[in-house]
Amino acid sequence: MSRWFALESEADIFDELSCVAEAFELEYFLYGCVFGLGKQSNITRIISNYPKGWRDKYDKEKLILVDPIMIHCANRLVPIGWNGLHKLSTDQSNFMEEARGYGLASGFSFPVHSREGDVGVLSFSSNKASTFDQSNTIVTSALMTYGHLLAGFVHDAMRRIIDKPANIMRSSLTPRELECLKWIAAGKSSWEISSILNISEHGVLYHVRNIMSKFDAPTRHLAVIKAIACGIV
Repeated sequence: MSRWFALESEADIFDELSCVAEAFELEYFLYGCVFGLGKQSNITRIISNYPKGWRDKYDKEKLILVDPIMIHCANRLVPIGWNGLHKLSTDQSNFMEEARGYGLASGFSFPVHSREGDVGVLSFSSNKASTFDQSNTIVTSALMTYGHLLAGFVHDAMRRIIDKPANIMRSSLTPRELECLKWIAAGKSSWEISSILNISEHGVLYHVRNIMSKFDAPTRHLAVIKAIACGIV
């Protein structure tokens, strides 16, 4: 498991999950998570080899709203075998039937939650309906033993990637914000920047507040430090 601490990209995580799925003789995997970034900001990351047709349909039709697996994982901590999903609505039953039509016949999912507010799931799936039956104890027992631990390693690796300096900024800067940021870095006051850019001092303060928000920084000077870490200035 120590190799998980050396992963540096989403491609690395994809390769490791591919190896795990192959070791369990499973066709599909998906890791998806909404990462909390503070101040009600978040980003979503999905690493998966699910059939493209199903992923496109899932996103286009916003099937996450009826997906009983995601609903379970968003609200529970215990793993769930897909054949253990009960009391499904008509829409949820139709969802599972459509998934089977794309080759996702059975599966096992592990919820992901963190103190930062991250919410996600790690799922492994098979194109055989019997793969996770009680009679097939080898695959089920192995996943029950290692799955939750594996989900923790995957999420820890992904969080480290999310937290890299290049990902510090919450959204892109406008051209005017970038101009203000560069003059702040040069040590200019709001009044001096307003004279240089030929805008009001109130306008400069407006842009500075936006810059601080985008970098989740309490001061303009910390925003500059984070911008330097990102290579922006």
